Amino acid sequence: MLLDTASDVETDLKEDIDKARQAVSYLVSRNTDELTKEHIVSATIESLTENITDSYISPVFYFMIISIIGIFTDSYAVFVILILIPFNYRIFNTLDAMVGYETDELIDIGFVPAKIDDILNYIPSRIAGLFVVLSAFCLNFDYKNSYKILKRDARNCPSPNSGFTMASAAGALNIQLIKLDTYILGLLSRLSSFLLGGRPGPPTFAMRSF
Repeated sequence: MLLDTASDVETDLKEDIDKARQAVSYLVSRNTDELTKEHIVSATIESLTENITDSYISPVFYFMIISIIGIFTDSYAVFVILILIPFNYRIFNTLDAMVGYETDELIDIGFVPAKIDDILNYIPSRIAGLFVVLSAFCLNFDYKNSYKILKRDARNCPSPNSGFTMASAAGALNIQLIKLDTYILGLLSRLSSFLLGGRPGPPTFAMRSF
């Protein structure tokens, strides 16, 4: 579903930017009404790369941990409790996506799911960032820059975890990922920042991430 929505954004960008803004609003929580083409592409890539941790690495990580522990335990009750952990992870991750925002309406109900999600994703997000670097190497992208930007920019985001996959992807693609007034990921140097005027890289190049 996520990839389908991202594909819709790519298609809509070729036809009507307002349709693309509407499509990307299904992927991100920010206001998309005034986003430029470059920022629409950036928001889409950010959502896709952040979900590498949420949808793939974290569930697999916890299933692997539980499987290893399960090998060494004879207690059926303990194993049942352990096997529920990955499912609980997905519950808290979904709650975080739905209500984990610092708004007046949601901060009370969303605070606990957001913090639990941060804790559960702490290790997997860092593993995921390294997997993006490895993927960049295997797919002939700029893996050296991917690792460089991972180390430098991963902590630029308010979230303690989301920046690791986003920064490494930005480095691999040699682009900037920008959430206005919040973070910039992937600047190659101060010179490139000056030349780009603080804007994301060319959208046609950024589309490679799709």
